[in-house]
Amino acid sequence: MLPWGHAAFGYLLYSLYTRQRLGRPPIGLSVFAVGFGTQFPDLIDKPLTWTVPLLPYGRSLAHSLFTVTVLCAVLWIIVEHRDQRALVIAFAVGYLSHLVGDMIGPLVSRDFLALGYLFWPVTAVPEGGTQSFLTFFLTLEMTPLMVFEIVLTVLGAGVWMYDGLPGIKDLYEEQIDS
Repeated sequence: MLPWGHAAFGYLLYSLYTRQRLGRPPIGLSVFAVGFGTQFPDLIDKPLTWTVPLLPYGRSLAHSLFTVTVLCAVLWIIVEHRDQRALVIAFAVGYLSHLVGDMIGPLVSRDFLALGYLFWPVTAVPEGGTQSFLTFFLTLEMTPLMVFEIVLTVLGAGVWMYDGLPGIKDLYEEQIDS
């Protein structure tokens, strides 16, 4: 998935979660936490594979279930207040949605070996090689998965607007109150 697809998918899941669990749409910093969580694995793995070749593949360290489990557990342990734990939950929902989103392509194509990143370093991942971010985005093709991501992004943006633009609205109101 591409960044906007991950963001939309994570927001949709988090909006469903908050409506089911809390009876309201997302609010405040939790929207930023879920957004950061949706991008976090790629912010770690892509630069450390494509720009500074320290990792074997663009889905390895931060895309591993071991990493998400350890990181979220550590965050949960170090935060003390309930509102901070809400941010950890939002981040975790975003992070896990990223991993699920990246599973869609391999599952649809039945390339189950491509899911090895979920258990890296126990399982193997392909050698990723280096490339620039610009080259990556310039060589994108319109595939059925890309169309799905575009629809998902539009849906996510629509739900975010329906929810009242949480995050942005909260920042704006904070500026007015200051």
